[in-house]
Amino acid sequence: MDTALVKVIDFWQKNAEEQGLLPRALVDAIDTETKEVVDIVGPRRSGKSSVMKLLIQKLKKKGNCLYINFEDPYFLEHNSPTVIDELIETYMAYFKPSLAYIFFDEIQNIVSWEKAVRKLRDAQRYKIFLSGSSAKLLSSEFASLLTGRHISYQLLPLSFQEYLVFRGTSLPNKTTMLLQDTVFQKYLEEYLYIGGFPAVVMSNNQELLKQYYTDIVQRDIVRHYEVRQTAILEKMGVYLITNAAKIVSLSSLQKLYEISYELASTYMDYFKEAFLLFEMSQFSYSLKTQQKTLKKIYPIDTGLANIVSFRFSQERGRMLETTIFLELQRRKQETYYYKIDSGKEVDFFVKGKQANQLIQVAWDMSDEKTKKREIASLLEAMDEQKLKQALVLTFNITEQLNFNDKHINMQPAYQWLLHSV
Repeated sequence: MDTALVKVIDFWQKNAEEQGLLPRALVDAIDTETKEVVDIVGPRRSGKSSVMKLLIQKLKKKGNCLYINFEDPYFLEHNSPTVIDELIETYMAYFKPSLAYIFFDEIQNIVSWEKAVRKLRDAQRYKIFLSGSSAKLLSSEFASLLTGRHISYQLLPLSFQEYLVFRGTSLPNKTTMLLQDTVFQKYLEEYLYIGGFPAVVMSNNQELLKQYYTDIVQRDIVRHYEVRQTAILEKMGVYLITNAAKIVSLSSLQKLYEISYELASTYMDYFKEAFLLFEMSQFSYSLKTQQKTLKKIYPIDTGLANIVSFRFSQERGRMLETTIFLELQRRKQETYYYKIDSGKEVDFFVKGKQANQLIQVAWDMSDEKTKKREIASLLEAMDEQKLKQALVLTFNITEQLNFNDKHINMQPAYQWLLHSV
């Protein structure tokens, strides 16, 4: 008997019973009845472990649950695919004779885990839930290893709704929201500055974000991919976050850091796989054109961006645009930026099942010149896309603009973040 393994299982079983966890929207969205492997992916510290524990609390009445976090130091020395079988055998020998649900947290830490999980999945004896801090868990590579049989859920830092819950604030209905307009504007400003990493919100300690950034770069990129030119990688990370909500080309990174185009592309992939950054393509009806267009980049969290980049917090429009982008990701919207034939841009083109939508984000529309510029871009894009409606999200302005048969709704961003679907 491996007494050390028994202790590890005992520790994590007790850890899974943690009480007082605050709700996360993703828990209700996860299909717990599926026969496929469920994987929950997202950046470190976004709350994946808490989501797993909340799922265990929902499911434990239906059957026994095994929860293991592979960040445990035990797995540094015992790191092989066989450890997964050993965990299950030890659990059933020393804890419960039957097992219905398996929860493996930070699974990417185990060597060749894919084959072991596929073997478990093929046996169809347990329902399997995985979590990981690598976007590769969402990739086609993972799907092929599991012969396509898995369902992926992406967990980002707290949404604005979740942020309010974690701050102990009641979510407003339509009436109270209008009556407390300035209150929720203040909360939104806080949210943009602090971001949505749960422990940061609960402690109001932004210093934690410095360690989060270091962990993502050092553990999920440098150590995982054995990066040698760490100084260039770190500088590039800061540069990309500083230029959030902007278009960045790989050729510009190549010139700036005097590296090959291939290395610039590789480092960009690392940042994406570690959930430090997202890319957004320009919309085109041609997939080939879409893939060739320059990409717009967004950080995983505005609070993290504020800590890493000194300038980001001074540019509230880009902070707000990043927040809208991240919310569109949470809502699983197919999102692009839109370039008009004249060269002007609209921040978001959202491809819908019933109808497409154009969204422009502007912090302040009180300046008439700014207003004319943003509205002109929207009207041109509406013409090109034959759309009658468009949306402008601002910090605090509500207005309905009508142009013959076209209608542009200007709305405070906090209202959209709280109630739009």
